[in-house]
Amino acid sequence: MLSKSSRRNLLLSTTTVLAFGLISPAAQADIPDENYQPVLAHLLGTVMPPKLDDFHAATENLTSEFKDFCSDPDKGGLEDTQTAFHAAMDIWQEIQPWRMGPLVANGRDQHIEYWPDKHGTAARQFRKLMFDKPAPYTDPEQLSSASAALQGFPALEEVLFADDHGDQMIAADEDGVFLCQYGTAIATNLSTLSGELQAEWPEFAPAMENAGPDSMDYPTAKFAATDLYRALHEGLLIISTQKLARPLGENAEDARASRGESPLAGRSLRNIEHNLIGLFAIYDGTWGDVGEEGKGLAALIDNSLLDRSFKLNWQTVANTFAELPPSVAEVLEQPDGYAVLTDLKGQIDFLTMLVENDVGGNTQLGGGFNALDGD
Repeated sequence: MLSKSSRRNLLLSTTTVLAFGLISPAAQADIPDENYQPVLAHLLGTVMPPKLDDFHAATENLTSEFKDFCSDPDKGGLEDTQTAFHAAMDIWQEIQPWRMGPLVANGRDQHIEYWPDKHGTAARQFRKLMFDKPAPYTDPEQLSSASAALQGFPALEEVLFADDHGDQMIAADEDGVFLCQYGTAIATNLSTLSGELQAEWPEFAPAMENAGPDSMDYPTAKFAATDLYRALHEGLLIISTQKLARPLGENAEDARASRGESPLAGRSLRNIEHNLIGLFAIYDGTWGDVGEEGKGLAALIDNSLLDRSFKLNWQTVANTFAELPPSVAEVLEQPDGYAVLTDLKGQIDFLTMLVENDVGGNTQLGGGFNALDGD
């Protein structure tokens, strides 16, 4: 938990940077369409593919760990499988905000992670599943055509982290055997889905990279780049309006950590920390050891002061999340926990405002729309 002095310094740094933020774009000629093409090529052709490779490798490892655990279940094997879950979920949370192309085709993102579940669909269906124990749900291929609420990371989280499921799998009783078979099927299906992403991205990316009058989907490179700006903008909105606002509720008395993302695995804030890594790659062009600084949307901004202030704001917020516990529940247990999370939401909202005004205006990609309208 942040100390009071750390929070004070954080707020001071944000206030200081405010003087440099919200810089109105000077009157400028339209950015030539060819200037957008290198950004598309770098982000879609250089930065994303290795991350999809990492995701596929992580889900394959998760499947392997689950099979090993279920072949000879013990506490150590359960912990190894939970660790593999976290590793796969980390990279998914970085990829998740890039909602375009194969990531959203045929609802694939929802099959990978069905969330938010506003009506408790998954919990109801899971209870029925455990009562009936239908054999098709232990087969990855048949599971892939089942309800999205019963496949993907949230369902696997239920198997690995909820109640006494781990003990049941170790004991290999009737419920435990089914949970092992079902969990292995979920992990295997996740590996299949990540493999599809890995295979389909090289077919999708050139359509955006080679945007032009001959393309039915992307008539200009600027039009294609708008999808990247939208992913950046929408990703921050989702963090604020769903990942933080839902557990915060209307006030401190209404706050419920269970409404957050991945509550059973205790990683609702860890998810956001990784979201910010993937989102910043869209702006800066670097993602861990992949990519090159300044080759994302930042390459379109001819204002070094704005670029520096935006990066400083972003780093301030990223550092805040890195210093906090991984879950909303742990923060809410602290006396000032609700205030800390409310401050965090305000900082995300401030970043969103900078994206709308500074990034959107200076790249000429922002349209003043709410990316979540209609969701």
